[in-house]
Amino acid sequence: MIYSLPIRTLVDDLTQRFRRYANIKWLNVAGHHGKRVETPLFYPPIIITTIDQTVGAYACTPLSLSLRHGNIPAGAVSSSFLVFDEVHTFDPKRALQSALILAKHSRKLKLPFVFMSATMPDYFINKLSRIFKLGEELVIDVNEGEIPIRKNRSVIIHWKNRELTSEEVIERFTESKDKLIVVCNTVDKAQNLYANLEEIVDCEIILLHSRFLEKHRKEKEKRLKEIFGKNSKKRGILISTQVIEVGLDISCDNILTELSPIDSLIQRAGRCARWGGKGNLYIYDVEKSSPYEKKIVDETKRKIKDINGQKLDWETEKILVNDILGKYVEQWLKIENRASALNLLSRAAFEGSRKIAEDAVREVFSSEISIHENPYSLESPYKLEKIKINTWILRKFFNDKQPTMWEFVDNNIISDDSSNIIPQKISSVEEILPYRFYIIHPDDISYDENKGLLFESGGKNFECMEKERHEEVKYEYEKESWVDHSKKTLEVFENIFLPRYKFAINKFASAWKIDVNEFLNKLRIAMLLHDIGKLNEEWQKKVGWQEGEEPLAHSGEESIKSLPSHAPISAYSLKEVFKHWKIGEAILYAISHHHSLRASRVSKYKFISEWKNQVFEVTKDIKLEINLNEIRSCTKSVPQQLRKFPDFMNEKLYRTYTFFSRILRLSDQIATAGDEGAVLRYENWHENV
Repeated sequence: MIYSLPIRTLVDDLTQRFRRYANIKWLNVAGHHGKRVETPLFYPPIIITTIDQTVGAYACTPLSLSLRHGNIPAGAVSSSFLVFDEVHTFDPKRALQSALILAKHSRKLKLPFVFMSATMPDYFINKLSRIFKLGEELVIDVNEGEIPIRKNRSVIIHWKNRELTSEEVIERFTESKDKLIVVCNTVDKAQNLYANLEEIVDCEIILLHSRFLEKHRKEKEKRLKEIFGKNSKKRGILISTQVIEVGLDISCDNILTELSPIDSLIQRAGRCARWGGKGNLYIYDVEKSSPYEKKIVDETKRKIKDINGQKLDWETEKILVNDILGKYVEQWLKIENRASALNLLSRAAFEGSRKIAEDAVREVFSSEISIHENPYSLESPYKLEKIKINTWILRKFFNDKQPTMWEFVDNNIISDDSSNIIPQKISSVEEILPYRFYIIHPDDISYDENKGLLFESGGKNFECMEKERHEEVKYEYEKESWVDHSKKTLEVFENIFLPRYKFAINKFASAWKIDVNEFLNKLRIAMLLHDIGKLNEEWQKKVGWQEGEEPLAHSGEESIKSLPSHAPISAYSLKEVFKHWKIGEAILYAISHHHSLRASRVSKYKFISEWKNQVFEVTKDIKLEINLNEIRSCTKSVPQQLRKFPDFMNEKLYRTYTFFSRILRLSDQIATAGDEGAVLRYENWHENV
């Protein structure tokens, strides 16, 4: 199961909870995101991750693994039970569309998937039914009374026809006596409230928003759970932005919030009397709707005023969501939005572009900034602590303050080395673009661990963070014959991956309308012949093979970098064999890419004279005849080129290719290293990407 969530904090929280449940069944659970790289290969049976990681993995452009290994996690996504949770928070034109595409591809192979949300209108659910052609399989409703904490919970709506002020916060806190949560729509508003209250209120006040360094945000979230966690008796005030809406398992009987779209308000209300009891949600008017769409905010305001003083129960939430969001979801789910996302995913997969893969999840109009007085003195500027900020806000700051500001750019004039970078001073607002890294002088900007990033002078240099260093995994290759290695690869598949992927294999065989035993035999052939390219005379000569000896798969001494490429040769030599098989094209790509994704160049080769005896030896026990005359034992003098990548739009071919690639590469890796620990050792080491 791959469980996809919108943000990292949710991944961290659910990973802990899943582990408590899974330990009972002895199941391994991994939490995985950009700051927590636990499973770059997506190896454990249960993976909790972000939607970014899932989408990137599916497009063979993993965000936490080198691109050359990209089809290994892709095969996991292609063959897993996919869960998409909190989908109302997904970017409606990007992440939501990508999730729909992944689910639709799963549906084609009859693999299971789930969409989860508390605030999606009926139109969305009914549209899913049509997209996926669901019948009785569609779960469309849940009775609130079936969930004890909802049954015993009563939250009253209070509309306030005025703006949220520090005086309002003080008044409500005085009434509540112990705890209060305040939610603002913008960072500036939250910071101003905090500044007005920090010297007045006699209790701990915590400010939380998106412009904190990671280390300080984690400290704050830990402290919040101590104050607002279950059964806590501590006093405190939380002033937050919409970052509170998902990912924090906290509760308070009284919440003050600025007016926002109805789905956002319902998520904020979810932190009110979260574990049962009575609560109050005070909703304050706003002068400007930003950062939200004005039409949705205005419609939400009209509906909230109508239910002032009423209980916000499940039925009321559903009615509000349907009335307000239904028409907008209809726009979001237009087929052209899915077509646009499909195009991005297809390009990301074919080009191996992480940027395009990220574009398929959200329109990232943000930049990274750091604070330093002399960037010219930095040896490794990218090690500086960083904060993400909306590029429009950064541009406004530049226009208003004209700060001293630099961008780091590749110094290609001096050197072709892309790692040789120099600071370039920003002279106009047009030079400030998304996806870039900027450094601002501390005379113009500052940072406070309690308040976050501040657009005022008096700052200090950010520190350089030393990245954890990882030694690359190196295997001790023992001398091994080609026949023995081929048989070991098949043995690993039979003993480890066939039991693990039995369900998926049945689904793939059914999708191709192939008997499952025939399907398995073709997989076995691929396992046995994936290294046929090593029977090339040049390859054998390089590893020290002598005429009359057993051809080698490993010499025990070879330097991998010095050996000629063999995977594309393996695929090229078997093309005529594969063309008779329905799944032959998928196997061909998988063999060609079993060492490096997108490998396609076939150099000149000629097999050793006894190659037929070797192939017969490894295939004689498989009940499937192979015409040895169809195997190309040599090339012409001109190098050949295989097709680089399968058609992403052909979901059956693409998914089968990634699935084959996964089980072939992992079986080969384990057979080479001698035990399953090879994969686990790789999981404990990841490349800095």
